[in-house]
Amino acid sequence: MKILHYSLGFPPYRSGGLTKYCMDLIRAQKEKGHETVMMWPGEIKLSGHFVRFKKGVKNVKGVGKIESLKMKNPLPVPLDEGILDFDAYTKECKNPEAFEKILEEIQPDVIHVHTLMGLYREFLEVAKEKGIRIIFTSHDYFGICPKVTLFRKGDVCKGDCEYCRNCNEGALPLWKIRLLQSGLYRGLKDSAMVRLLRKRHRNQFFLEEDTEEIPMERTEETINDREDYLELRHYYLGMLELMDEIQFNSSVTEMVYRQFIPDSVRGRVVNISHRNIIDARKRKEFSGKLEIVYLAPPKPFKGYGILREALDELWEEGNRNFRLHIYGNAVKKAEYISMHKSFQYSELEDIFDKSDLLVAPSIWYETFGFTVLEALCFGTPVLISNRVGCKDLLKDSYFGMVIKPTKEDIKQAILYVSEHPELLKEYNRRIVEEMDLSKVLNFSEEIETMYVEE
Repeated sequence: MKILHYSLGFPPYRSGGLTKYCMDLIRAQKEKGHETVMMWPGEIKLSGHFVRFKKGVKNVKGVGKIESLKMKNPLPVPLDEGILDFDAYTKECKNPEAFEKILEEIQPDVIHVHTLMGLYREFLEVAKEKGIRIIFTSHDYFGICPKVTLFRKGDVCKGDCEYCRNCNEGALPLWKIRLLQSGLYRGLKDSAMVRLLRKRHRNQFFLEEDTEEIPMERTEETINDREDYLELRHYYLGMLELMDEIQFNSSVTEMVYRQFIPDSVRGRVVNISHRNIIDARKRKEFSGKLEIVYLAPPKPFKGYGILREALDELWEEGNRNFRLHIYGNAVKKAEYISMHKSFQYSELEDIFDKSDLLVAPSIWYETFGFTVLEALCFGTPVLISNRVGCKDLLKDSYFGMVIKPTKEDIKQAILYVSEHPELLKEYNRRIVEEMDLSKVLNFSEEIETMYVEE
C-alpha cells in the first residue's frame, strides 16, 4: 500500500505531538513494507501565486529515510496563534491542476491528513474526484477553533464565536507567518538566539491567555466579527466533510467534533500511542506520604491552578500526608512541593517508580494525554479530569480515578487516597493484571483498517 501523509513538516523544524505521532506512524508503516510519502507546507513566495511541489528525501532520526513532498505557496500555517486575515486562509488555489498532476505521479492508495493548516480545499476535492480514500486524524480542534484548544479565560469555550475576535487579537501578521514557513527560519530555528526568542514568545503567549477578559460591547462590528469566524469555521467544516473517515484519538475529541460536524461524516475512536511507550507494568508498594507527580506545564488550561488551590487548602487544614513533584517548570513554592530539573524520556521509569499517583486535572478538552498512558504503562495509578481523552482507558474509573475538573473534586480525591492507600494498591493490581493495553500500543494496525473501505 502507498500512503501519502499530509502533516506540518519534519523534525526538528516541526515538533510536538502531531509531528511525533505522524513520524511514529510512518515508521510502523515502513516496517510493515508500506510505501510512505510526506507532503508538507513549505515557503510562501512573495511573488508567487501558484502551487509547486519539490520532491526530496528526508532522513529522520529513529525513522529513517522518508520521501518528502514540499508544497510551495501553500496557505498560511497559523499553528496555535490564531487567525485575523480570513481571506488569506480560505483563498482558492490558482492552479488546482498541480494537485491532479502530483497525485498522478505519486499514485497513493490513501491520503492521511494530520492537519488542515496550509492545505488547500482543492487538494481534497481533486483527491475525491480521483477516488482516493482520505483519512483525517483529529490531533487538535483547528477548523473548529482558530486557537486550536477551544479554551478561553479559564474554561472551555462554547464555540459560538462570540469572543473569537478577542481570542485571536494576538494572531501573527502574515509577514511573520511567511518568515516562520521560510527555509531561512528552518535553518535558524535551533540557534541559541531563536530558541530564546521562541521561549519568550511562548511565555508571553500563555501569560496573555491567563489575563482577565474585558467584556465587549455588542456592536455592529463585533456581530460582523462573529459572522466572519463562523464563516471561517464553515469553510473548514466543508473540508472535513470531504474526508472518508475521521480518526478521533479519544471519545472526548469525538464529543467535541460531533457538536459541529454533520452526522453524515464517518468517524471512529482510535486511541493513540508513540514508539517510546512500552509496556513495563509492575506491582508497587504504597506506604507513608502520598507521592504525587504532575508532569504537565503549570498552566490554567492544564488544571494546575485548581490543583494548587486544592492542595493549599488541604495543607492549611492540617491534612499534610502528601508531596507534589514538579519537573522542569518554575512555580510558586510551597512546603509540600519538591522541584526537579527537566527530565529525559529515559528517566520516566525512575520517576514513576518513586510516584504513587499521577495527577492530570485538565480543564480544557485534552484530546488524549500521553503522560497518563505513560503512567499506566509503568503501573502507576492516575487521577484525571473527565476532560482528558485518556479517560477512555480507565473504563469508568475501574483502572483509575476520573473526576470533574474542580478544586473541590481534586481536594476530596487527594484526601481520600492519602487516607486509603489500599485503593492505590488495588488500582495498581488491576492495571498490572487486568488492563489490556495491546490495542492502544499497536494503534497503527487499527489505523490500517481505516485505509481500506469497508
